[in-house]
Amino acid sequence: MSWTYDTSQMTGNAMMQTRYLVGDTVSSDQQVQDEEIMFALSQRPTIYGAAAMVCRSLASRLSREADVVDRDLRTTLSARAKAYAARATEYETKAIVRGGGLPYAGGLSIADKIQNEQNPDRMQPQFNIGMEDNYLPVAPASNEGTPSPAISESGDD
Repeated sequence: MSWTYDTSQMTGNAMMQTRYLVGDTVSSDQQVQDEEIMFALSQRPTIYGAAAMVCRSLASRLSREADVVDRDLRTTLSARAKAYAARATEYETKAIVRGGGLPYAGGLSIADKIQNEQNPDRMQPQFNIGMEDNYLPVAPASNEGTPSPAISESGDD
């Protein structure tokens, strides 16, 4: 397991950016390992989503530990857990706002509609299946031979 933080790599390294957002930048007080951040980045598409995931993990870890009171000295880990949970909620909102998922309404332009219809990977809508089929006149189902002669409707046999 490793822990790294280098401010010179902030612009191009998503792991450093996520570590910065979480606030795990002090080498003498390491909170999460590089592998944990890389896992979060593999699960979430943005650094804000990964930061939210890491903050929730830290809040969960700290919430399992009890607050300690020794005379005048207090260690309140529950406050840290609440702070990480609040930060996770904040980053979750930012991940939604700044994330890559935008609503899409297809078929609003003719070119877009044609492009979607010509996509070979696109499933054919259920509504269109069989729409162009023409069952009249009904042909023989197989090689049954010649069709039977038509019966005269006038009744003159």
